[in-house]
This record gives sequence, structure tokens and C-alpha cells, in this order.
Amino acid sequence: MTDEPPTTASSARVCDHRMAMAWSSLDERARDILARRAGGQTLEVIGMAHGVSRERVRQILRDTEVALATLADACWPGWRDHVISQAAGAVVIASEDLNGIPIAGTPEIKRALLRHVGLHPSTTWAGRIDDLWSVSSNNLDRALRNLAAQAPFPSDELPEQAAALGIPVVVPVERIAEHPSSPLTRDSRGHWVRRRAEQRDAAYLWLSQEGEPREATRLAMAIQATSVRAIEEGMRRDERFRKLQPEGLWALTEWTVPHTSGHGNALDAMIEVLRETAPLTRDQLFARTAQRYPVTRSRLQQCLLSDQIGVVGDGRLDLVANGATPVEESEPRRPPTMVIDAAGRVLGVRLTVDRDLLRGSGVIVHPWLTWRLGLRLAPSSRNFRLRGTDDILTVRRTTSAAQISALRTLVQSKGVTMGCQLALLLRLDDGEADLRHACDPHACLARSGDCTNNGSGSYSVAAESSGPAG
Repeated sequence: MTDEPPTTASSARVCDHRMAMAWSSLDERARDILARRAGGQTLEVIGMAHGVSRERVRQILRDTEVALATLADACWPGWRDHVISQAAGAVVIASEDLNGIPIAGTPEIKRALLRHVGLHPSTTWAGRIDDLWSVSSNNLDRALRNLAAQAPFPSDELPEQAAALGIPVVVPVERIAEHPSSPLTRDSRGHWVRRRAEQRDAAYLWLSQEGEPREATRLAMAIQATSVRAIEEGMRRDERFRKLQPEGLWALTEWTVPHTSGHGNALDAMIEVLRETAPLTRDQLFARTAQRYPVTRSRLQQCLLSDQIGVVGDGRLDLVANGATPVEESEPRRPPTMVIDAAGRVLGVRLTVDRDLLRGSGVIVHPWLTWRLGLRLAPSSRNFRLRGTDDILTVRRTTSAAQISALRTLVQSKGVTMGCQLALLLRLDDGEADLRHACDPHACLARSGDCTNNGSGSYSVAAESSGPAG
């Protein structure tokens, strides 16, 4: 049976006195080397301070620790086993928690004895942490990295999560987690998230707190994301999230959300219905599609523009692959924001500079533009070369919208600001496009003096029809 270390106050005082005498009996160099090593200095740095090699420093440390340990054996015969048994099953153990084992004396002596039995000070991404010991110097770092891998955590749960992994409360977990080299960081709401997945983790915590699906724009605002598009793309690649169709809401994969569709969009659902039961009347097709993908009737009407859906001889709807004739879009009413010259060679589109335009999103426009360009089925598109450049502008017709490709770079070159008016000119004869600042010069928010409209609030395309603009 292992001898117990002394427990009475008198015997502990005797042993402490002996250790203090042993410390005093060491020469000044040995004490300084021991103190420097206890403070975390390397063998090389200590050797340079004393003008000896690192190997000589190692010998002095070894000889000194052996002498102190031999004296400790005489005072407290069971001290080694007690120290090792406490440290063996712990991530780390604090030096102060070893007070029940009488290896007191100076801090340098205690640290020397702990090193002698094979314990090491802990190191983490925040550096060395004195007075936290373990059988491996990397024990605490591994435990903390395991903790970080299990993030995100609400702001007040980090200590609790650390304790669940066996990290004792004496470890300053929050201080270590806040270090610049930490894989953890705090999001805009103070919660703990992984640095490499900051916005996605923040989105996960916010949705968890909300408890039900939410729109991407609302989510982005709540977590102060810089881009709605970026956060959506990140969630799309993250298996913790799923997008609910047709609502377009984001939910957590772990939730059981009823009444959601397995189809990516309304057109996919409509095509599946026709594959199974065509031909169908319009009302039949709409009713069966809405059962699988509940959207408005106007959205279902848009799906009929698809080049995959057409009409058969009796007026019912079927797939073009089955011999149906595609249904072209009828002419919509021309909006006041669009004009065409008398010769029918130049189309003008008035655009207002808004956040979507400046963010680089595709510009949604009235479908009269795509109809006038002959894009009467979906998908279809037409390209225009931007005047004076090699860049291409695309006008596209989909089943759900008419769209112009992003104009961000071109808009920024015009020196405009939010609320400014722009005129996009599309020349149908040579396939060129031109974008111009079209504010009233007397009321332009940008005050650039580069406004080119006639001051009446409507850009004239008449001059464009006769030749290139000046």
C-alpha cells in the first residue's frame, strides 16, 4: 500500500522547512535557472543568460530536480503516486488544486517536482498557461479545439460546454477563446461562432432562437450579414440548413417542417403532373400542380411560357415532347418606363438606381421588354454589346420574370447615387446597348452635371434611331 503523505500541520511544517533549506543551499545559478525554467523560458534563452550551452542547462535542471525529488521522497514517501493519480484522468489540473498533497515550498520547487514526475505546463493557441498541468502539454489545446469544433454556442453557454468536455472551471476559457489566434469569435450578438463559418453559425443560432423558418433578408439583417446572396449561398452548401419551397424560407434540417414541397420550383411540379396525366385542361393542370407546389395562379400562368409546355388540338395542355405546340406570350401593356422610337429600332428603358442595382443583382424589368425583343418563350435571351466596350449585356426571359443582367460596374462609372435615373438604350439593328445618366439636371441627387435628358422627365430615343448617338 502506498505511504500517505504527511497530513498533520506539524509534519507539513517540518517538510516545508527542509525543502526551504534545500532551496537555500542551491547555488545562485541553479536557483536562477530553475526560476527561469518555471517562468517558461527555453533552454537556449537560459543558456545565453548564463553563458552555457542548452545541454548544460538541461543537466543543471535535471540534477537539481533529482536532488529536490529525493528530499521530497524522504519527507512525503507517497507524493509521486498521488500527483500522478490526480493528473492521469484530467485534461489539466491546476497547481493550486495540488495543495492537498504537501509538495509546497516555493513555486519554483513545486514546478520542478511536477516536471520531474512527467507533468507539463499547458500550451494553447493563446500561448503557455502557467500553473495548469497535464501529462501532455497539448492536452488542453486538444480539448479546446474539440470545444471549438462543436460551436456555435449562445453567449452564456461556453463554460457549460467546456465543463462537459472535462475542462475544469479554473481554465479561463473565455479569455482563451477571445485570443486573436482562436478558432472561435463572437458574432454581432455576442454568441460564440467558428471564425471560418462565422455567418453560417450566426444564422444557425438565430434560426434556433426563432424556432421557425424565416426569410433570408430578415435573417441577414438580424445577424448583420454583409450580403443576402452570400449568406444564402453559404447556407445552401451547409447541411444544417434547407430552403423550403415554394415559400423560399430557410429552416434548420433538424426541424420537422410539414407541408413543404419536394420540387425545386413550380415549373418542375407542373412538368411532373403533365408527365403523369397529360393532356389536361388549364384548370385541371393548375389545381393538380398547386397540390404539389402551392403558389398563386399568376405564377402558374407564368409557367405556361416554358418551351416545354404547349397546347394540343382540343385546347388542352401537354408537354412539347409529346407533340404540343408551345404557347407564346401575348403582348403585355407597355409600361411608362419603356419607350420605342417610331422606326422601331431603339428601345429605351428608364431605371432607378437602388440597392439591388448597386449590389450587382440582375435587374427585374417589365415583360413588355422581352416580348418586344421576341423573347416570348422561356427560357430565352438576347445579348447586346455595351457601346465602347467588349462587355455583354443580356436580356433574359424566364418563366417567372424578365431580367437584365447586372449593371453594377457600368452604373458606378456614371457617378450616380441612390435615387438617380438612368436610361438604358437598346439598338435593335446593330445589337448595341448604352447606359446614360438621365436625371433632370436641376434635381439630380448626384449633382454631377452629366445629366442628358431633356429636362421633362422622359428620355428621348428619337435621335438614336437615325444613327449612333453623339
